[in-house]
Amino acid sequence: MKNILNKLVVLLLAGFALAACTEHTEYDDTGFSAVEKLLYPSDGYALDLIEQADANLYFEWEVSKVGTPVYTVVFLDAAKKEIGRYLADNNGQKSSLKMLHSQLNAIAGDAGIEPDAAGDLYWTVSAGLGGAEQLSPAEPHKLTVKRYASIDAPYHLYVTGEGSEFGTDPAAAKQMRELGDGKFEIYTRFTGSFSFINRNAAGSKRTFGVAEGRLTEGADAAGTGDGVYRVLVDFKAGTVKMEKIESVKYHWCWTPDPDAVMEYAGNGVWKRQITWDDDNRYRFDAVIDGTDYIWGYSSSDMSDSDMPSGLTGPQYRLSMRETGNINQWDYSFKHIAVLRNVTCTIVVDCSPEAEAYYHRYEFDFAPEATPVTLISPDDNASVVLNAQAGAKLTFAWNKLPDSDPAGKLTSYTLVFYSDAALEKAVGRKEAQYNGSVDVSFSELESIADAAGIAAEGTGDLYWAVESKLLSWTALSSGRKLTVTRMKGIPTAAYITGAASEFGSGYQTLKALGAGKFEIFTKLTTDAAGYNFTDGDTADARKFVVEGGAIRESDASVVSSEEAIYYILLDFGAGTAKLQKIENMRYLSPNVKTQHTEKQIKLPYQGNGIWYAAGVVPYLRDWDDDRYFFWAEVDGVKTKFGANPGMTGDLNSKPAENDSRFRVFWPIADVNGDDAGAFKMLHAYRGNDSKRVNIKLNMSPDTEHYYNYIEYLD
Repeated sequence: MKNILNKLVVLLLAGFALAACTEHTEYDDTGFSAVEKLLYPSDGYALDLIEQADANLYFEWEVSKVGTPVYTVVFLDAAKKEIGRYLADNNGQKSSLKMLHSQLNAIAGDAGIEPDAAGDLYWTVSAGLGGAEQLSPAEPHKLTVKRYASIDAPYHLYVTGEGSEFGTDPAAAKQMRELGDGKFEIYTRFTGSFSFINRNAAGSKRTFGVAEGRLTEGADAAGTGDGVYRVLVDFKAGTVKMEKIESVKYHWCWTPDPDAVMEYAGNGVWKRQITWDDDNRYRFDAVIDGTDYIWGYSSSDMSDSDMPSGLTGPQYRLSMRETGNINQWDYSFKHIAVLRNVTCTIVVDCSPEAEAYYHRYEFDFAPEATPVTLISPDDNASVVLNAQAGAKLTFAWNKLPDSDPAGKLTSYTLVFYSDAALEKAVGRKEAQYNGSVDVSFSELESIADAAGIAAEGTGDLYWAVESKLLSWTALSSGRKLTVTRMKGIPTAAYITGAASEFGSGYQTLKALGAGKFEIFTKLTTDAAGYNFTDGDTADARKFVVEGGAIRESDASVVSSEEAIYYILLDFGAGTAKLQKIENMRYLSPNVKTQHTEKQIKLPYQGNGIWYAAGVVPYLRDWDDDRYFFWAEVDGVKTKFGANPGMTGDLNSKPAENDSRFRVFWPIADVNGDDAGAFKMLHAYRGNDSKRVNIKLNMSPDTEHYYNYIEYLD
């Protein structure tokens, strides 16, 4: 009972306290109060701003008595009109703000205080929370500042004025290109007085001008010009550079026309109508302040591989340099072929809105793309994909006639879809300006996979052609194509057949990974031929090699010449390589160059093995213990050896398949003595009576190719 009474007393006291707070403190719905007192700098404080990176001034105020709002310092000009806001420290949570002198200098400029002059600012604090805010009811504090003499760069810079292209309305002022480090640039025309301003919105503004090449700031700051200029404002240097552009010409490199002057169209843009034929090289020549310039390609020679494939791209950007001794051809662009004999307007665009200075084309026809009529394959056609190299399907349509300029400039893209409504695109193939395009079976395999057709299964794709004229596109009607996907890439490969070493049996090829297999083997000209399989049973898939391509077929291939071959199958690429191996031999450096009669030929034994029995590898008093193997591979001398070459002496007989005697090929330095060298047993050096057996094992049955010297004496 006593505990209950105590709790009631606590609740009553809490209620009285809440009532007292309600009586003496004003609340609003957002649960915070305004800042009641500004502390520092005090009202009337004066400060000479200094041009020092870390110079600063602290602003402080009392915290709100209710809530934890976000604080913002509000600056006012001499007429007490707001000119800027700065969030308090710690993302607005602290009741203070550290302001750099450079920031205060910029605010003073916004208030109309000129460099090296003094003037009044006012500051107060806004408290805000949940979208609501309350300004401090305290009278704003006056802060008298004297600006330093140099001019701080604004965030943005605009051109305005009666003598500018953009008139006197600040809202219509043109923003200049920002180059960084306090630099701004614009190509524009002046016909009298102009100014630069730091914002084109309502409110106080900083105004800048130019006097004898120096940047000035002040309410009446201005400059004057008469012509088209490249203007560079550099706040760091305090300069304004105005270069007069006397002319811009279209320069056709084959026969430059001195009268091909381009018309200035405003906003940094020049235009000229052209009809191009014959040589396709061109650039632009400008005269700026009496100096000749080339506005051209970034490299002195645009190679055919660098040419654009369409009417847009980085290849159209302008690179500007003095002409000097540069000839009439260098740094030229190249018109693409579809523009031949097409009348158009070529446009040089140095407007500040452009991502980069570049050139483009305009045309006098309605820019509307036209859907094409499809030709082949027929609707509801089907195709069974295979891994044969070069296998493809051609898609064709009736393109617009080249006699029509719009048709000539229309490019096409073949688009594949997984649905008949042509809504879910799963693949694209660019046809550029052609009326057909080939799609390889490997590409169709990937597209079918993207469409969700099961591996080795059958399903439907839909295709249509997208026409594009400049930035306008149109899509044709669609057609269905039933696709049977490729059977998987074999995980094993075998050779069989009467023309192989193995007759009706099967010999596995060495797997190299990623669908690649290889073998060293002998082929004969037996008319029954040979083929490759993916298994060692009669129902295995069968493949033949024709013209360097792998094709799935039950047929056999007859070898044109009986020989030993190196065979490489790449099922992923659908390609094969057959190279004839001749005259496999053992040799050492001295034998290679001085005693070629002592090169030891290794007879082929079958299944990738060469072997010579009871041979003497040394000459008397010859103590070079290095050796390797040579053969002619398709007539080219090729080295088979160690990688890297062995060093030191071999003092004990190695076991067969010793990892040091693994064989690699080809060794790049075919004539080098050390490159790819193995080592003979040191005790055999200089002895012309000790015999050995030499085996070179390139069989697919061994894990690694190797050579083995069996020492007999």
